[in-house]
Amino acid sequence: MTQAAHDPGGKVRLRLPDGVLGGARFSDCGRYRQALIRDWTPEGAAPRTVLFIGMNPSVADAAASDPTCHRELMFARDWEFTRYLKGNVLDWRATSPRDIPHDPEVACSGDNVPALVEMAQESELVVLAYGKLHQRFAGVVRDALMAVEATGRPLKCLGLNKDGSAKHPLYLRKDTPLRDFPMPA
Repeated sequence: MTQAAHDPGGKVRLRLPDGVLGGARFSDCGRYRQALIRDWTPEGAAPRTVLFIGMNPSVADAAASDPTCHRELMFARDWEFTRYLKGNVLDWRATSPRDIPHDPEVACSGDNVPALVEMAQESELVVLAYGKLHQRFAGVVRDALMAVEATGRPLKCLGLNKDGSAKHPLYLRKDTPLRDFPMPA
């Protein structure tokens, strides 16, 4: 689908690694991205799929990556997955969290949680990596986490912030181990 003229603000666009095919699903208006797909499954092999759930999408699309998605793809490859899916607790496209709309109902479209559930069902496990969000988004985060948890897929993270949120992966060491994600009470 062709994107509308929504500028998420980021300028760093990275080339996909050789042999990696990309895909993405955007809203008609281009302000929201519900899904990002990267696949490097060898021909004739069954894919091994992992879903990362971040804070909100930036500039990555079917043809290019952004620093966070590129880092997550490297984690996925190191863990011997052959397919990477990316969703977010908020699907509004903005590189800087300060550019996310203050209204949770604007920052997260009605198509987002169903897309997260669909991707979780395709995945062996889900890696939560959404970082610290403003408290006004707590209900949206809770709803997304509960819906994904209901799929029965293991929920993992790369560590926890002091507030119990899943650490953002961009600046973590490449050998950071996965750990179980404790669902908030």
